[in-house]
Amino acid sequence: MSEETHDAAVRGPVAIQTAVLVSGTLGWLLTVSMCFCLTDLDGILASPTGLPAAQIFLNAGGKRGGTTMWAFAILVQLFTGCSAMLADTRMAFAFARDDALPFSKFLSKVNLRTHTPINAVWFVVIFSVGLNCIAIGSTQTATAIFNITAPALDLSYVSVILAHQLYKSKVKFIEGPFTLGKWGTYLNYIAVVWVLFISTILFFPPQLPVTPANMNYAVCVGGFIAAFALMWWWVAARGKYTGPQTDDIIREVPTEEDGNDGGDGNDSEESGEIAV
Repeated sequence: MSEETHDAAVRGPVAIQTAVLVSGTLGWLLTVSMCFCLTDLDGILASPTGLPAAQIFLNAGGKRGGTTMWAFAILVQLFTGCSAMLADTRMAFAFARDDALPFSKFLSKVNLRTHTPINAVWFVVIFSVGLNCIAIGSTQTATAIFNITAPALDLSYVSVILAHQLYKSKVKFIEGPFTLGKWGTYLNYIAVVWVLFISTILFFPPQLPVTPANMNYAVCVGGFIAAFALMWWWVAARGKYTGPQTDDIIREVPTEEDGNDGGDGNDSEESGEIAV
């Protein structure tokens, strides 16, 4: 997404920090509120709705109030799905454009009329619908797939952090406006240890004794994804993927002084700015 963001070196980190602070604060307030409403934990867990959170709303606000609050929860899920679909589509297009995915030529095509990667959009939509349809036949399989989302996302973050720490002496890295300075190395390794710890916990079964029915099969799904990614890398992507391939045109833009002088901008080679 940073490829389409102006001044991404600043606005990207600011957006991430803002999202973490806002989500963390509101999430903490929501968690505290939910805990205060846990009047009957056993009854909530055994809710006939099958949704403990919905039962909490029902107990706190009655039928009308609980339904209203649950409607807002559904609305939030809709917005979350839309934003996730946007991010997934953008990543699918970017990786396909860079020849890192199977059928990259097809997925990277941009519609001439809408100027959008429609093939990548429909690929993500159909793939997402297919994953949800798995729940019709096997809720256990669907649960295993959905349980991999949190550790997979965390591991994707920490893999970049770890790679930077391991190869920073071999690859020249230019610090951006946001830097942790001398504390960066220590904090990065703390992040790596924490993510590895919490990801391991997320792969644990939810209860003991462990049986085939309550086993957390997310680790199997994660292993399959990792094996497929490594296989595709060695078979095809390794020889084609070289990083982001953009068609940005570097052009010289007249400065404000040139514009005030009434010039046509042809002398921008001497006093112009480079814009990408």
